[in-house]
Amino acid sequence: MQTNISLPSPKYICPHCKKASRLPNPLPPSGLFQLTCVHCKEKVVLRFENYKFQVDRIIAPTSQPKVQNLSVNEGRIVGSEAKIPSQNKPLFERKVIKDPSPSTFWSKENFDKKVTKPNIRSKNLKKQKEGSILKFVFGSVAFSLFVFILAFAYFIAGVFEVRKEVPQLLNELAKNVPTKILDRHGNVVSEIFQKRTSTLRLQDYSDDMVSILLNIEDQKFFYHSGIDYSAILRAFGKNLINFSYKQGASTITQQLARIILDDRKKSLSRKIKEAQLAFALEATLSKEEILETYMNHVYLGHGAFGFGEGIKFYFQKNPRELSKEEIVLLASLPSAPNKYSPLKNPEDSYRRVRAILSMFRNRGIYPGLQKDKFVSIYHQFSTRSPNETVFGVRQDIAPYVTEHIRNILSGIQGDKNIYESGGYVVETTLDRNIQEMIGPTVRSYLARSQKQGKIQKKLIRKIPDSPEEKAIKQLFGDMLIANELVWEADFDENEKENGIQAAVVGIEPNTGDILFLHGGEEFNSKNQFNRAIQMRRQTGSSIKAVLYASAIDSGAIQSGTKILDAPLYYRGGGGKEWSPDNLGGNYDGEISLRTALVKSKNTAAVQVAEKLGYSGIERYFTKFFFPDPGEKKGRFRGDLSLALGTLEISPLEMASAFSAFTNQGTIKRPHLIKKITNARGIVVYQIDEVDEFKLRLPEERQVIRPDTAEVMVSLLKDSGRASGVRNGGYTGEVVGKTGTTNDYKDAWFVGTRPDISLAIWVGYDNPKYGMGSGGLGGALAAPLWGEIVQQIDKNQFLPKRNFTPPVHSKLFKICPINGKEAGTHCPNPISELYLSDYPPPGTCNEDHRLPNVDNRDLMRNLF
Repeated sequence: MQTNISLPSPKYICPHCKKASRLPNPLPPSGLFQLTCVHCKEKVVLRFENYKFQVDRIIAPTSQPKVQNLSVNEGRIVGSEAKIPSQNKPLFERKVIKDPSPSTFWSKENFDKKVTKPNIRSKNLKKQKEGSILKFVFGSVAFSLFVFILAFAYFIAGVFEVRKEVPQLLNELAKNVPTKILDRHGNVVSEIFQKRTSTLRLQDYSDDMVSILLNIEDQKFFYHSGIDYSAILRAFGKNLINFSYKQGASTITQQLARIILDDRKKSLSRKIKEAQLAFALEATLSKEEILETYMNHVYLGHGAFGFGEGIKFYFQKNPRELSKEEIVLLASLPSAPNKYSPLKNPEDSYRRVRAILSMFRNRGIYPGLQKDKFVSIYHQFSTRSPNETVFGVRQDIAPYVTEHIRNILSGIQGDKNIYESGGYVVETTLDRNIQEMIGPTVRSYLARSQKQGKIQKKLIRKIPDSPEEKAIKQLFGDMLIANELVWEADFDENEKENGIQAAVVGIEPNTGDILFLHGGEEFNSKNQFNRAIQMRRQTGSSIKAVLYASAIDSGAIQSGTKILDAPLYYRGGGGKEWSPDNLGGNYDGEISLRTALVKSKNTAAVQVAEKLGYSGIERYFTKFFFPDPGEKKGRFRGDLSLALGTLEISPLEMASAFSAFTNQGTIKRPHLIKKITNARGIVVYQIDEVDEFKLRLPEERQVIRPDTAEVMVSLLKDSGRASGVRNGGYTGEVVGKTGTTNDYKDAWFVGTRPDISLAIWVGYDNPKYGMGSGGLGGALAAPLWGEIVQQIDKNQFLPKRNFTPPVHSKLFKICPINGKEAGTHCPNPISELYLSDYPPPGTCNEDHRLPNVDNRDLMRNLF
């Protein structure tokens, strides 16, 4: 049996570096072995025979420097050439090189157990490999962690950066909020928008509305910080199992971020921005603010943005009136509003609702939801068009008001688009109930009047003017012709084709508040001209109320003054003549001022104007209409034709002027807008800061004395009673005056009460056309006034205020024959109010028991 022999380890001289190294112990008895020098790391092959060795061959080194050949003599190496290695190798490598002849050196018989154990060098190599793997893994983890820290730092820095932009982003979001126009009671009259967005507050919704929405969209809304990680893992697992997208994990905050970013691209950068904004929103806003903003801007289909608009579109209810079933259906829409639209896709919608109900059952919430109610809701939807939108149900009960406010907002915004800025709240003085009634009433009345033949469009005659008309044109005509030309220039061909029009404006006398306003027959793309505030037309006899008030206030005449109603002739410079006549050519001789107003006598009005004088006319018309010097210079002219209404005045100005009679001689500047607040709650317009209609008027002005106002109320009650308002169904008292211009181009009635001053105009836009012989103020304008006010009273839209007894003027008994204070022999004296410092001119001492000649007989004999 062979045994391993342990000999003293001989020295080995490396043929490459010539340094000595010890051979491993025990030495093998025979065979070929490759050895590596511990110094230079180069290799040689040694042949062992009987425990002795010699160099069998030298393995060339990696680098090529040559050394002397080495030979071996009794364990020493001499001679031979070799190449010295240059690479680092293991300190010692034992490698068996098989001998061409068979050898049993490595058999179990030749080695003991110590030789057959695993090589220590192999263990080291294994450990080195394992260490390399650990180093790689550790390095990879460290690098990944470093990259993650950098990415996280970048993400957090982005969150802080986005947080600074949150206020601006929310302002941008508010651009799509409609501008609301409210009446004096806070009711919505109209809206201005391109995109309907809700503006409700969170407390406007019921608790069930909020709870159901959160249970569907974001159950942990009040507990997460913008992102729900557990929901992400749950959705990932479910989508992975189904190999398709089955469930989302976006929180309400993330959905709001998506709405704000308005970016639907599926990209990593968009997701990162969305997450950054979600964290920024959570850091900036309270949970309630986030939820409110989301509920006001989430899209619910058919053009409805926000639950407020969705509720109105789908159910036409207030938020707190919704049933739980209706809430569930509405809350099912945010995830896919078009797919789950109950109008477009009722089957998909119902499938979504059933899934929600199943989820609720699993959670043990809302067990009382009834299937029958859902069936009823879907049945109601089946009767509606799938193409309906919020724009199709848009309603504007005050289109002329809306257009006026749009212009005001454009002035406030400058170059900005009012639709983009949006979110304004415009508080007005309107009464919604009256305003809603005005448009249909005007359209119906005008259509009915045309059908009955009261209005007949007549082209004004082209035959030569009568001598009287030539005279007035020679005397005052330059300005009248200029006005006609201006009106022709003001209307293009489309506007000339418009049919009969009407302007209506009602003012509260003691405040100047405009209660209602309508500027034409019907508002449309070709009929947007607001005749109530933008149009100026000759007023006809309706201006006589202002003229008489001015003359009484100045003391030029009194209520009991007698006037001779007879033909008048005026000769101007160069032999020019003017002869004003009465409607119908009738003259009544000497009449009272009251009778002159009731019968609208032109001859009497011209005489009153003469008594007042040019300076008086200018002074009082300046008070009533033109307190601004620039406005007066451009519009006023001082001549007697003013007594017949040749000045161009707007319906708004006329209603404002008449308000002085029921407001103790004071006129408040008319206004429609009380306040405008922008989307941030900042007041950008105040009633006391702006002359809204550019009339250049002070906020308040005293135009006549309080006692004059009382006298005019007394005189104009009879005028109003005889005006034609009764034909509209009105039976109450009114202080008013009709007006008709030449060729029946304009029909006016302006009437006032303590609660309302209302001006009505009827006519064609183009002054070349008249309305025919039926186009009188008393036949057209007054009945419309009566119809409107009768409906106001019937429906109690305004609190009724009665005329108060006079307290500033004095009552006198007047002789009906000469206008003096009645004496003992005056038959049937009449009562008239006089100014406190302008009593009747003496007492009547005549004996009226003597026979008297009838004035009308006298006029017939004279003319």
